[in-house]
Amino acid sequence: MDIAAVDQLPVECISHIISLTTPRDACISSTKDLYFHLCHNPIIINNGAMSFSLEKESGKKCYMAGARSLCIAWGDTPKYWKWTSLPQSRYGFETRPVDFDVYFDGSDNGERRKVVLDPPANMPKLSQDRGNGWMEIEMGEFFNETGEDGTVVCSVFGFDDAKSGIIIQGIELRPKSGR
Repeated sequence: MDIAAVDQLPVECISHIISLTTPRDACISSTKDLYFHLCHNPIIINNGAMSFSLEKESGKKCYMAGARSLCIAWGDTPKYWKWTSLPQSRYGFETRPVDFDVYFDGSDNGERRKVVLDPPANMPKLSQDRGNGWMEIEMGEFFNETGEDGTVVCSVFGFDDAKSGIIIQGIELRPKSGR
């Protein structure tokens, strides 16, 4: 990663990193140190609603949007949605499928996946245990052909009725390995 790539980081990211060092170290820290710090220590941005980090292998940007920063249908209507903190919880679609859509707004190269957390033997397992009590689900992939800024749309759909017991900690956007 060269110094030009560091110049493309948001100012708040660089400011946060420098604030964690002594004045002397802030002046002499290497680009390599900064790179590894961003790989292992996500920076909280957007008033705590998101985090930013770098993917170690490629140096590509990773963003994580916390659940409260997501646009959720009826998210502010207590009849349909309840905001709670349940760190030891399990999910509500262990045996019933849920569809996930991921695409770059204005593009037709997105993907829809059907996910069951505990699938029967004839279905592929698309979820992974993160080792911290949470499951990770690969919702799909998309490619931004033009390289322009835009909106990434991530959706969750049920099949026959409303879903209950789904707990979303956040959505992480990161580069696919090998790209």
